[in-house]
Amino acid sequence: MTKLILHLSMEEPEKVQTSEWKRPDQVMQLHRLKIKKRALQARMNNTRVNRENVEVESTDIGKKCNVNASQSIVQKRKNPFAKDEAKKRPNITPTELETSNDNTLFELLKIEAPKKALGDLNPIESPLTFSNILSKMEGNKINPDVETPKGEKYFPIDWTLKTKMRFMSPKTFPWNSKLKTSEEASGTTGFVRCLDISETDSTLDTSPNARLHRCCLIWQHPSLPWLELFPRSAGKVSANLTSNLSIVSNVSIKDALYKDWSESFRSLFHLLRAGQCPYFYVCANNFTVLFRAAGICGISEAHALLTPTTRGFRQSLKQEEIEYTMPLRKESKRRSDVTDSGCDTLDVSTTNGVESNQSENQSVDDDEDETQDEWLQSLGVENSEIRKIQSSQTRMTLEKETEIDNMKQSLIFVKGVEAQGLFNFLINCKSAITTTGPLAGVPPTLLAPVAFHGASLRSIKVKESTVRVDNERYFSLELKGPLLPHVLPFLCSLMKSSQLDQYSASCAQLDSTTAFTAAKHGSEQTESDETPKIPQNIFAKENLSDCGFNDELLKHFCNSDSSHIQIIESIKYSNNLYTWS
Repeated sequence: MTKLILHLSMEEPEKVQTSEWKRPDQVMQLHRLKIKKRALQARMNNTRVNRENVEVESTDIGKKCNVNASQSIVQKRKNPFAKDEAKKRPNITPTELETSNDNTLFELLKIEAPKKALGDLNPIESPLTFSNILSKMEGNKINPDVETPKGEKYFPIDWTLKTKMRFMSPKTFPWNSKLKTSEEASGTTGFVRCLDISETDSTLDTSPNARLHRCCLIWQHPSLPWLELFPRSAGKVSANLTSNLSIVSNVSIKDALYKDWSESFRSLFHLLRAGQCPYFYVCANNFTVLFRAAGICGISEAHALLTPTTRGFRQSLKQEEIEYTMPLRKESKRRSDVTDSGCDTLDVSTTNGVESNQSENQSVDDDEDETQDEWLQSLGVENSEIRKIQSSQTRMTLEKETEIDNMKQSLIFVKGVEAQGLFNFLINCKSAITTTGPLAGVPPTLLAPVAFHGASLRSIKVKESTVRVDNERYFSLELKGPLLPHVLPFLCSLMKSSQLDQYSASCAQLDSTTAFTAAKHGSEQTESDETPKIPQNIFAKENLSDCGFNDELLKHFCNSDSSHIQIIESIKYSNNLYTWS
């Protein structure tokens, strides 16, 4: 039957090929024959393969049977007196097998297998195998191409006053210098009312422009548009010198300015004591004062720092019985320097329960001088020579006391009741108002982040531009004016919320105020002082809840860690981390 089908399949195509035209039934018949042919060939191939497998299996079974039979015939009776050969064979454990394989791997890789020290025979350790060494190498391997990001999730506080600040970013800023009416109004309302417009449910505009405008406002007194009151410098020459002569010559104008300034200064200090103002600055021509509320920097009392100072200024504080410390000054071992060392702390003057007054100290010094003079006279020294010796000693003492004048080391720190005494001293201090120069007769400038009596709302100048650095385009944002310590954290928080993943900032500082940051907390802290700081910070945040800062910024300013106070000249933000220098 199969031969007949094959014969037909071979003949039919030839017949079909001879005809010139093909009919549909012929084409279908040819197609059916091809299908039957393929099926028949597949069936024949399967039967041939199955027969070969059966023959191979039968031969294998036969061989196995023959081998078993031969083994059963050859096998002899076991000798009971023979030694057990199985016991002679070494017990090869998987670890040894792995070690032998590891030796071959070491040979193939042309690596000398590490040898274990003779004294290191600790059985608890993992065996010395190729896999263990590889795992240790991979664990200790450091990929030089992938660098771990460096930085911190926070940046420290800088109490230095800044005059300029520039932000640069490879991406465009989400705001522009042109404000709409609603944006300017919402930013001003948020600053005046101390509202965080990004979190409130009010109808205020929450756009980046409105939030930027809120960061660029400040309260200032006095505000004289024809005079530049920040930064103040006694040696600065102003073009408007002639316009300021009327203030010096007219006593009524001068007294009115001073009276108005006194009311503003008193209002601002009362806000500080009530915990509704975190800090403020008093900028005079010759010195700058930083008043900080209780709880700021973890200090439980209101305190103040003043820099720079002179010997005469410190003598005036001593006469007013205001105790102060000089945290940046190195301790002097010379006993002759009694002017500043006698005003270090209140505890120094009350050691062992014995109170010493200024008059007693002076009487002791006078007695010592008299005994020295009598001793010199007993030696036959003339009075003229004794006076020369006294004048030389006085000159040496003055040189020692004045060598730190107008330097960072001359900073003084007061807290508690002494801060109240410093306020009373400054409000009545005649030397705080200069009588010469372009700012003659103008009281010191008061700068604060919250409103107070007589304060003027001033805005910081903002300028946007595009710069090129190393043939790369950067977007620049420049701010100019009195920049308080809270401005930089506000702007960084704004940029972080605006999805800016990379930017840098550089700051121009007022050099005379860098001592505020260098002094950190104002005094060295002992271990006993660090114990109750956690509850103090909690109470400080509660007491300062109405100071105008949000919770995150207030927590930042109430931190008692001295490492969180550093001078910042430049800062970079990348990979959600801050780096500064």
